[in-house]
Parts: sequence; C-alpha cells; structure tokens
Amino acid sequence: MSKPSITERLARASAGRPWSVVGIWIVGFVVMAASASQVGDALTTEFAILNNPDSTVGAELLEERLRGEERALEFIIVQSQVLTVEDVEYQELVARVVDDVRGLEGVSSAASYFDTDASAMVSADGTASLIQVELEGDAKEASDNVGPLVDYVRDLEPGGEFEVLVFGQGSVGMEVQEISERDLQTGESIGISIALIILLVVFGAVVAAVLPLLLAIVAIVGAIGVTALFGQMWSFSFFVVNIITMIGLAVGIDYALFIVQRYREEYAKRGDITEAIAKAGATASRAVLYSGATVVIALLGLLLIPQNIYRSIAFGSIVVVIFAVLGALTLLPAVLKLLGPKINRLSIPGLRRQPSPDDDSGFWAAVARGVMGHPVL
Repeated sequence: MSKPSITERLARASAGRPWSVVGIWIVGFVVMAASASQVGDALTTEFAILNNPDSTVGAELLEERLRGEERALEFIIVQSQVLTVEDVEYQELVARVVDDVRGLEGVSSAASYFDTDASAMVSADGTASLIQVELEGDAKEASDNVGPLVDYVRDLEPGGEFEVLVFGQGSVGMEVQEISERDLQTGESIGISIALIILLVVFGAVVAAVLPLLLAIVAIVGAIGVTALFGQMWSFSFFVVNIITMIGLAVGIDYALFIVQRYREEYAKRGDITEAIAKAGATASRAVLYSGATVVIALLGLLLIPQNIYRSIAFGSIVVVIFAVLGALTLLPAVLKLLGPKINRLSIPGLRRQPSPDDDSGFWAAVARGVMGHPVL
C-alpha cells in the first residue's frame, strides 16, 4: 500500500482535531483582522521605481543642488459665472477662504492673487483665480496631509454663482484612492452575489455554497493583515488591497469548490465522514496544492520588476494564494468534519440535493463522451 500523500495526512489530522484547528484559525483571523485595519498606513499612491536608475539619481541631484526639496502644493480654484476679481463680493470670498485655509491642520501657508498680484493666478476674463496652498512636509507626504484641506473645500458653501475646487498632487492621490476603494466595494459586492448564485446552483444547498465564500474571506483578511505587517518595512501601492480581494475571491472559491464537491461525492458513496475527507484530501486537495504552488511560482516573476506597483501586486497575490491553500488543506477538512452530513442542509428546491458519484448521465457527461468520441476533431 502506497504512503498517503501530505494532503491526505493533513486532511486526516485536521479532521481528527477539528475544534483545535478551527480555534487556531479563529485566533489567527482575529489577529489578522486587527492588523488589516491598519493597512492604510502601509499604502501609498506614489509611483516609485525601486532600482535607483540614472533618471532617479539625476532628479535627486537636481532636487538637492538646484531646486531644493519639492514642495507639496495644492491649488484652490475660485470661479464665478458673473463676478470677477474686481468685485467686492469676489474679493471677500477669496479673503475668507484664505484665512480659513491658513488655520487648517497640515497647511503651512496660503496666498491668493490679491496677495501676490501675479497675473498667472487669474484667468483672462477675471472670473477665475487661484489660491496657492503649501502643505507641511514634502511632496511625497502630500496625500497624508491634504485631508483637512479637501474636507474644507468639499464642505464649503460659497453661495451665489461661485464654485470652489481644489487640485494638486495630494488631492489627486487621495481622490484616486477613494475611488479605488469605492469601486472595490461595488465590484466585489456584485462579484460575491454572482458567485453565491453560481455556488447555489452547483451545490444545491446553502451550507455547501457558503463554505467557499468563507474560505475566500479568511484568505483575504489574512493576506491584508500580513501586508499591513510587512508594510512597516516596505511601502505598498494602494492597488494591493484590490488585488488581494480579487485574487482571494477567485482562488478561495475555486479551491474550496473542488474539495467540497469531492467530499460530498465521497460521502455519498462511502457514508463515512473521515474517509470521505481523507479521499478528498488525497485527490482534490492535492490538485489544489499543486495549483497554488504553480500560481505562487509564476507570480514570483513580478517581483523582478523594480516598480512598487508590480511588486505590490505580486506580494498581495502570493500571500492570498498561500492563505487560500493553507485554509483549503487544513481549515476546510476541519469544518467538513464538524458539519458532516449537514453540508447538504438548506437544500434548494428543484436542484439536485445529493451528488451521485456513479451517475454518468446529464449534460457534462454527454459533453465528455462527445469529446472522447472525437478526440482529433
């Protein structure tokens, strides 16, 4: 008799002590969730080249010897449909905005056209003018310090025909990050809903359909938590959270679907929970292990590109795949042991409630027979 594979041994061990395994994962999940809540401190909107090429060296020398440190500048645009800079009401609004902005946290100074008399700060028709705002710190810290200024402009009610806007490196970076987070929430909520519908159709039972989603969530939270920890040493692009969520949902659902379906088939055939878990571990889990390893090895190539966005994508993807594989090989067998036949609870009327491993009828069986009957074609 051949020696059991490592995935089968892991499945048996996890099923042998299900509460211990689940407890360890719960503790780890809580720790990673706490760490994940701080991930914002590890993210940046900056586009950075990491191998210090000649262009970067030249820019740093120019900064050091000619230009000095690049300032974090923002520009407030005051525009009117009917009034110009010659009107008292226009001047009063600009003066009020400048006074308010100078008192904001993170603002170093503010000056309007009326302070500098610079023609470049007013439009040709006089209806629009600029207020130059310098933030504390350098340009790289602009996104961290621009929050109070952006909030002030958003909440400002100038009245009349006036419109007040803000623009600059920091506010653009902040806006891009907010849009990314908002789109992530919208996109993934749609994706999760569609995935759940598909899983319900595949399994025909709510309990079985929810398990892959739970594994995906565990993998995503774990990966974001690890990213926040490593972010204390390295700076990651804010895209890393989007990538972790996207890849985590994909592989988490994919891996769990294979294992859960194989377990249900084996349990229907054998009627023994532990043996069904072991068989699923020896087959489906083995495929998951090799699949995950292949994905990780392939993604390692992105780490060779000396650019923070690509390395962030690689790091986030690799970590979430590792969590998904570990969860599929240990957490999933433990949960399946605790559920046992309850995996088929809350069946959906009209859908197959229990898999039949010896059933060779149906659409997919017909497709397989058709392909095998005409292999060359």
